[in-house]
Amino acid sequence: MDTQPTAFITVFDVDPERQHDLLDVLQEGADQVIRHRPGFIGISLFASQDGRRIINVARWETADAAAATRDDPDAATYSARAAALGSPVPGVFSLAADIR
Repeated sequence: MDTQPTAFITVFDVDPERQHDLLDVLQEGADQVIRHRPGFIGISLFASQDGRRIINVARWETADAAAATRDDPDAATYSARAAALGSPVPGVFSLAADIR
């Protein structure tokens, strides 16, 4: 069992005309499903100024909590809606350094 804080980071390539729609889906999914899952810490969404990318950084207490959410049918519904609007490249990351 992994007990380290984890970030599930997804970079979406998106047509600039659809960036706002994708942000709406990601925010709705976070509000309706993701933030209510066990182990959730927070989500940050970053939109590129040229409209071509969105970075979704979801922070979790453990990698297991992130994986359980990824496998949740309600979360999968939002993932599919997001994938229909942009091309996702997901990854699970552990904190390697925190410089302030």
